[in-house]
Amino acid sequence: MNSPFDAEILAYIELNEAWPAGEGVAGIRASYEGLRAHLRGDWPDGVTTVDLTLGGQAARRYEGGARGTVLFFHGGGFVVGSLDSHDDLCAGIAGRLECTVIAVEYRLAPDHPFPAAYDDALAAARAMQGPFVLVGDSAGGTLAAGVAVAMRGEARVLGQVLAYPALGGEALGLASYIEKAKARLLTADDMQWYRAQYAAPPGDTRAAPLLAVDLTGVTPCIAFAAAEDPLCDDAAAWVARLNEAGVVASAHTEDGLPHSYLFARHHSKRATGAFERFADAIGGFLPA
Repeated sequence: MNSPFDAEILAYIELNEAWPAGEGVAGIRASYEGLRAHLRGDWPDGVTTVDLTLGGQAARRYEGGARGTVLFFHGGGFVVGSLDSHDDLCAGIAGRLECTVIAVEYRLAPDHPFPAAYDDALAAARAMQGPFVLVGDSAGGTLAAGVAVAMRGEARVLGQVLAYPALGGEALGLASYIEKAKARLLTADDMQWYRAQYAAPPGDTRAAPLLAVDLTGVTPCIAFAAAEDPLCDDAAAWVARLNEAGVVASAHTEDGLPHSYLFARHHSKRATGAFERFADAIGGFLPA
């Protein structure tokens, strides 16, 4: 069978798969942080940072310009990830869009199971001053979508932009969970492990926004999926639900890319283009 990946993405995948795995949750977290540090690129010109507290959680502000504000939630299956793991990505968004990005920490499972991460994300969003765009990758996309539902009707939430989010599609029997169950970098078995750590009750819409009954008034959305990912169909399903509720939303699938492709942007032309589309979608919700 021909590989769906080009040579650059295949090299990125193989680097990830060869990275030393840690033992236990602490070891897995350390391994994840080390890999993300290894993949870092050059810092964007003109972007500065300051650490702060938002909604009771540690946060980091990236100042790239005065265009507007993004509230960013990092991915990592609710188990791994931090301000540092996504530091380069947030700086890249701030630099490209000449905007402010505020990244927020949240409590991680299994030390702090559901709904700790959701509660922290919502508290941070409610503590924001002025208008902002909700953004997240993977589990961070879950949080961004969940917060968008909780804050529906609030004009200061300008939009939501999600990268390969997990939104509850498996409960709906979406095809990608079967067709891409053995995808590289994230499998269906991996997802089961992360869900077990987070321990959200089945059907709880705070962890599975796709199952929410009423999405009327949710902020507009652009959702991005990786074609080679069990979560691929979640983005399109979310957008379809939003459209049914009268919300302006669109979905885009990045062909030939796996889960976590935003971290390949310094190593792959295809991933660079995907990052630029993701960032520019965020920019579309910011003031001109």
